[in-house]
Amino acid sequence: MNRRISKIIKKIINKKISEQEENIIEDWFNSLHIEVKEDWSDSELKSLKKRIHNKIQPRTFPYWTVAAAAILLIAFGLLGVKLLSTKSEIQHIATESLEIKPGEFNGVLKQDGHKDIALIDLQVDSIYSFNGICLQRIDSNEVKIIPLPNSLIQRRMIQAPRGSNIIVQLVDGTRVTLNANASLVFPTQFSSTERRVSLTGEGYFEVTKDKNHPFRVEIGPSTIQVLGTKFNVNYKPNQIMSTKLFEGKIQVSHPNFKVVILPGNEIMVHPDGQYQLNAFNLAKGNPWKDGRIDLDGKNIKEIMSEVADWYNVEVDFENADTSLKYMGEISKFSDIYDLLETLSLAKGNQFEIKGRRIIVK
Repeated sequence: MNRRISKIIKKIINKKISEQEENIIEDWFNSLHIEVKEDWSDSELKSLKKRIHNKIQPRTFPYWTVAAAAILLIAFGLLGVKLLSTKSEIQHIATESLEIKPGEFNGVLKQDGHKDIALIDLQVDSIYSFNGICLQRIDSNEVKIIPLPNSLIQRRMIQAPRGSNIIVQLVDGTRVTLNANASLVFPTQFSSTERRVSLTGEGYFEVTKDKNHPFRVEIGPSTIQVLGTKFNVNYKPNQIMSTKLFEGKIQVSHPNFKVVILPGNEIMVHPDGQYQLNAFNLAKGNPWKDGRIDLDGKNIKEIMSEVADWYNVEVDFENADTSLKYMGEISKFSDIYDLLETLSLAKGNQFEIKGRRIIVK
């Protein structure tokens, strides 16, 4: 495979391909002399994969297994092939599987001693009061906390269950987008000196500027302090905490250190208190918030952790190849079979579905 094709495949993976380059890759695909059909049998599809894999050598393209997946995807899209039988590799071992759907916009207001409130059940533009907290569903995917005058300040929790995202607008206008399996604890009103919340899981913060009232996010043993900024936090107990800064400036404090982070940088704090700083590509945006699952540089366990939360499934690993690093992105709203089929194109891991359990092997 020549260098020009290699460069175009990289663009396919990063979704930056031009119309002219589409024509080039289509011509290259046609050079394989593959007959375009409406339907493909299992054996024909496997043969097609093998032919493409054999055309891509590791010496000419370092991400050759993912390149093959990219070629298949772009070829099917350009040539109008109906990939109806691709699911069969997974389906034939999952004939009794329950339907697994991508996540949706939903959240739960947790109430100690009272029934939890499913936010999806609230009417848009309606205002509700629940045991000392007042909120309004201002959009299909967003709720707003409304301060109650002369009321006691309470700390409340909104959770995005597995298979859900939700945007929470706090009383100061700050917006927090919660990823699946994340929770935010916040006061019904902020104090006169600061704005303090805590997060477990992953959340994207768009903090309203207020120099007189610093905004602080508690994440396990660490605290992030900001004035007005946009950043992403991902934290689960006893795991690495990561924070990416998109705009503004933040200070991350820990019993072992204090460090200031600038845009385009990520801090990763290990459970033992050690940390490292990495640069990231700001131009990519924030994939999960924008409806994509980011694969770049991740192994299958890291990818399937996000899949498990978003699709609300359990994942088991049986001799999975964790040395394989993936590239590119997949839509968060893909059919689960299409998603797993795409991942399986990179030789090294296959998938079996049993009920709501995915086995990687």
